[in-house]
Amino acid sequence: MRHDQFPMTPPSKSLQGRKVTAPAARPTIALALGGGGARGLAHILMLEAFDELGLKPKIIAGTSIGAVFGAAYASGLSARLIRAHTEEVLGQPFGFARYLLAARSEPVLKFLNFLPVRSALLSPELLLDQVFPSKVASDFSGLAIPFKVVTTDFYAQEQVVIDSGDLRGAVAASIALPALFTPVTRDRRVLMDGGLVNPLPFDVLEGAAEITVAIDVTGASSGPGRRLQPSAIAALVSASQILQRSIVREKLKTRQPDIYIDVDVDEFHVLEFHRFKEVLIAARPAKEQLLRQLERVLTSQIVETLPPAPGRKRLAGIRRLTRRRPA
Repeated sequence: MRHDQFPMTPPSKSLQGRKVTAPAARPTIALALGGGGARGLAHILMLEAFDELGLKPKIIAGTSIGAVFGAAYASGLSARLIRAHTEEVLGQPFGFARYLLAARSEPVLKFLNFLPVRSALLSPELLLDQVFPSKVASDFSGLAIPFKVVTTDFYAQEQVVIDSGDLRGAVAASIALPALFTPVTRDRRVLMDGGLVNPLPFDVLEGAAEITVAIDVTGASSGPGRRLQPSAIAALVSASQILQRSIVREKLKTRQPDIYIDVDVDEFHVLEFHRFKEVLIAARPAKEQLLRQLERVLTSQIVETLPPAPGRKRLAGIRRLTRRRPA
């Protein structure tokens, strides 16, 4: 008998009723990178977590140091390249100090001797010219990922979110800590450090993606250390950090991101960029926490696309993660 004489076996009922399910689409993620000076070096490890999981944020928002690393990542640079560039910049003789000197807008000795000066010590634009990777886009239109930069309008005393036009100028405004950096004039506004109004800008991403991730590097006071009385500069900069920490705590009482990572970088002063290796070591537990949280999101999405068990209703949507509240 020829093979075409064999009768066709009808498919089983179980096969007839089975539907082929397309692979689950990963949830979209909005990423907020907060301000915190040298403590923000920890953002590098958070970006590594995204790369290791093969995730790319749908949109990013950044304040101050978060705007610096956010701009690099949104430009398409990998976390590995950002880390290598940062280590090259900070690992040179005199490290970050030599870039600060190159960025001064008035003679340093005048500032240190408390003589009258017409502007602050440093130009944020000149500093970015020194430390930004060359592949960072010059304009928002050249970014691989949409990006929002948070700044503060000095005279209007309000938040200004920039997402178009000159990228470096926007980031320069976001890092312009009063008295240390000169403000940036843009569209007839005098702009400065975004941390004065919004040090953890997850709220500007509301509704932009299914999951919002916020990385908080404001830290808390670690005590006086060797010296009880802080220097004038330390007091000035730390006062801004106290303000930023307070803003974050109050904001979290009324609204929260889906994933909140409070990086334990309290022991580092906001200007201690020379301790970048120590900051990265201290941030490792936070990176592991972020990896676990992101994996939970991905696992939840996959599980909920499977057919429901008999007698059970299928879960709809993505389960919200239990949000961590500040102590």
